[in-house]
Amino acid sequence: MSVEVDRLMHLPLFGELDQHDLSHVAVWLRGLELDPGDILIEEGTLPYEIFVLEEGTVEVVRGDERIATLGAGDVVGEMGLMHQERRGATVRALTEVRAVALHADELEAMTEEMPEIVDLLRAIAVRRRAQP
Repeated sequence: MSVEVDRLMHLPLFGELDQHDLSHVAVWLRGLELDPGDILIEEGTLPYEIFVLEEGTVEVVRGDERIATLGAGDVVGEMGLMHQERRGATVRALTEVRAVALHADELEAMTEEMPEIVDLLRAIAVRRRAQP
């Protein structure tokens, strides 16, 4: 089920899109909500989705080490999906979280129709991969 365009207008990933493009992107996304402690991504699993956080805070944990804390506007899950490799970390909600998800199948459609958004996701993945 698609999300409302209003939910996307304030997310940096989609910030430069006009109303028409946002309505197109919204069809590819689904909304989700997490409670504190819920797992969004589990380390070692196969990637099927990318998530853009709208509200709340998550922690990114590799093994037993917290490697990042992310919040509204941040993208998670892009590395595994873009590089077609297993998830490199667990992402767990620290607070109530609201996010939108882009499934791998929808990413393919987006690549064909709106490659500029996919290029932004790739750039995020490259920057994160370069971090220690």
